[in-house]
Amino acid sequence: MAKKKRVTRKQLLKEPDEFLTVSARAIQFVASNQRSVFVTLIGVIVVALAFAGFRYFSNLSERKAYAMFEQGRLHYLAGISGHKASDAQEKAIEQFEAVIREYPSTHAAQLSLIAYADMSYRKGDYQKAIELYQKALGAFSGEGAIQKLIWDGIAYAYEAQKDYKSAAEYFQRITDTQDEFMKADAYYNLARMHEALNNQEKALKAYNCLVQDYPESVSFQIAKEKVLRLKGALTSK
Repeated sequence: MAKKKRVTRKQLLKEPDEFLTVSARAIQFVASNQRSVFVTLIGVIVVALAFAGFRYFSNLSERKAYAMFEQGRLHYLAGISGHKASDAQEKAIEQFEAVIREYPSTHAAQLSLIAYADMSYRKGDYQKAIELYQKALGAFSGEGAIQKLIWDGIAYAYEAQKDYKSAAEYFQRITDTQDEFMKADAYYNLARMHEALNNQEKALKAYNCLVQDYPESVSFQIAKEKVLRLKGALTSK
């Protein structure tokens, strides 16, 4: 009988995807689809803010702007749900552009910037998404949770452009904040960007932060795997 060939630790480190645990593979799938989670979350935020703003503002410009935004919002949600997604997205963009152009100082225009940015990302127009998100940052500069969502959107858009350095900068903005909202995912994404930049030390540090501080995170198991592999890789150098 032929002797079974032993797989060395060095080979394991070179081919990590072949030796991930079953649970880590499942978590990796969830983590790789975080952008879909973000899309749903930003949709919920936009809807909540829309209704809150509609009750609050009473002047004519706001009412007209919100009426247009509401039409865009309905198409936006249809686009997310996948029902005639392409047509719905185009109609949503038309409405959001009109609100921003005709009523730029309204709250509805601020919401339209976020929704339009997300629609641009979904269409693959990443530079347009970044520009719109940047404008939205000015409108929501004092609102921490929304600001984090916008940073997250900018980071994903930069990642889609393979500008991993800029993406890392925006994910790190989230990890540097005091409150815990979105920080676990941001550490995971920050680590991914450092891996893409071949900066194993910084990737290890970010994965370690996730493992130590966020054991309930959906990315916890795969982060543990990454910590072990990166430590081994750095030790073997």
